[in-house]
Amino acid sequence: MSVSRQSDVPVYRQIVSQVTLMIEMGLLGDGDRLPGSRLLASNLGINRNTVAHAYGELRELGLIEPRGRNGMVVVGGGRARTTSETRNRAREILSAAARECLGLGLTAAEIRDLIAGLAAWEADKTLAVSFVECNDERARYFATELGRQLGVAVKPLVLGAFDAAGERPDLVLTTFFHLSEARTLLRRPETEVVAIVAAPHIQTLVQIAQVPKDRTVGLLYSTEDQAVSIRDSLTQAGVSNIEVLTGTTDEDLRDVDLVVVPSESPELARRLEGRVRVIEFGNVLDAASVRMAGEVMRELQLAKTTMRRP
Repeated sequence: MSVSRQSDVPVYRQIVSQVTLMIEMGLLGDGDRLPGSRLLASNLGINRNTVAHAYGELRELGLIEPRGRNGMVVVGGGRARTTSETRNRAREILSAAARECLGLGLTAAEIRDLIAGLAAWEADKTLAVSFVECNDERARYFATELGRQLGVAVKPLVLGAFDAAGERPDLVLTTFFHLSEARTLLRRPETEVVAIVAAPHIQTLVQIAQVPKDRTVGLLYSTEDQAVSIRDSLTQAGVSNIEVLTGTTDEDLRDVDLVVVPSESPELARRLEGRVRVIEFGNVLDAASVRMAGEVMRELQLAKTTMRRP
C-alpha cells in the first residue's frame, strides 16, 4: 500500500480505496488482521489519526470490525466481492473514457482533474438517502431493499453507532418507532425525515395465529428495543399471547410453543434448533410507504436540480 500527498484525493480516502480493492480482489479475506493504526501510519509516513479515520470509514462500510487484541479484522469480504462487479464495470467505463481523452491529447493529470470535477458535480446533484434503525442487521436489510425499490443507494445508519454531526443526508427514512429519535438527531433545514411502514409478512402472521391462546409466542431478538417494537406491532395486529424472551434456557422456553426470530439473524434460530419450533419474522415494506418515499425523493431532486441551475 502507498499514498500520495500530491493527489487531490485525501490520504484517508486513498487508504479506504486500496483496502476495499484488496478485499474485493480476495487479497484480504474475512478474518485477516489489518495493521494497527500506529504501525500503518509509521509505514506510510502519515499521521496516525489519518489511518484511524480511514479505518472508521471501512467500519461504516461493513468491511472491517474491531476484535479486541486482534485489532481490525476483515469481515465483509463476501459482500464486497458481490458488489465488486459494479465497481469493475465502472473501471471499464472509466478506462475507455480515459483512453479516448488521452487520444484527444489530454494528460493523465488533466483527465484525473476532469473526472474528479465531474464526479463531484454529479454527486452534488445526487440525493443522499439514509435509513435509520436500532439494529445493524435490520438497517442493512431495509437499506438494501429500499435501494432496490427506489433505484438509489441507501446508506444504513444504526442508532448510537454514527456521528450525527457528520451525516448530511437529503432524505432520512426510518420506521415510525424511531421517527422521533431520527428527527432529533438528523433533522436540519436541508434534510427531510420520513417514516415508512415495515409490516410483518402475511405468512408470519398466519403461523403465529395458529398457536393456541393458552401457549406463548416468544420473541428472540438481538436487542430488547427491537423485540419490544415487534411485540407492539404484533399486539396491534391482535396477537395477545406474546412475550419477549431474555434468554434461551429451558425455564425461559417453558410454555413457549413458537419462537420468532429476525430473518436477518439466522444465528439466533440455530441457538434454538431442536428445542422449540422457530420461524423467521419476515418483513415487507409497505408499498404505499415506498411510493410516498419515492414522491418525496422526486420533489427533493427537483428542488436540488433547480437550485444548482445558473
